[in-house]
Amino acid sequence: MLLWLLVDAAASNAQSITTMPNWAGYVISDATYSAVSASWVVPAVDCSMIAAGKSSASTAWVGLGGFNHPTDSARNVLEQIGTVQACQGSTPFYALFAELFPASPWVGDSTNYPLSAGDTVTAKVARNLDGSFTLSETATAKGASLPKWTFSTMGTAPGTSISDPGNTSAEIIMEQPGFVGSATRGPAASYGSITFFNISYTKASTLPDEAFTVLSIDQTSGNTPSTTMAVPSVLSPTSFIVYQF
Repeated sequence: MLLWLLVDAAASNAQSITTMPNWAGYVISDATYSAVSASWVVPAVDCSMIAAGKSSASTAWVGLGGFNHPTDSARNVLEQIGTVQACQGSTPFYALFAELFPASPWVGDSTNYPLSAGDTVTAKVARNLDGSFTLSETATAKGASLPKWTFSTMGTAPGTSISDPGNTSAEIIMEQPGFVGSATRGPAASYGSITFFNISYTKASTLPDEAFTVLSIDQTSGNTPSTTMAVPSVLSPTSFIVYQF
């Protein structure tokens, strides 16, 4: 297996910009991948404008699979792990989450996996030799030298198959969750910006000239005219920033 940094992909393979209604970040596609990882500092969310009884959320994550090509809409399996930044009324909420989509996500409890704005997390998804996936994450409090917790789980997403093995793309994404079809999603928690760093992924193939594509994903509304909601910066060289509008 070869370890590739995103800067290598950006320098030597096709890049393009696409839009999605709920993702902002980068997708590496058109090949198979055995691992992806990144670190980020959990952003503080501003809940001052959220009314009592209402909620808003955003999720930062790394993942394998789940990116649907225009000519292949059958790839739905996605293994992902990251953090939730949410508002429950005017109260901010931060948590670990892991998901083997289309199964429901698992959210860490605040007793065993406490998370706060300013914590640094490192998340990784890796494909095992038997076709299952290991999702792992560590969190380190601001100013601390040792992690305050480490989480790891292993499993296989429902629907994993030869035609949809769950590793035909790698993602580093800031998401506004809750989007289903054309349904109206809840508002994204106001996070301002987030920096992903120490980004790397591992190609499953050892062919250095295997074609693959780096996609910059802008989050835009489905309205007409479309509204830009979040965009990533350029890769520089193994990090990027997602800016929220």
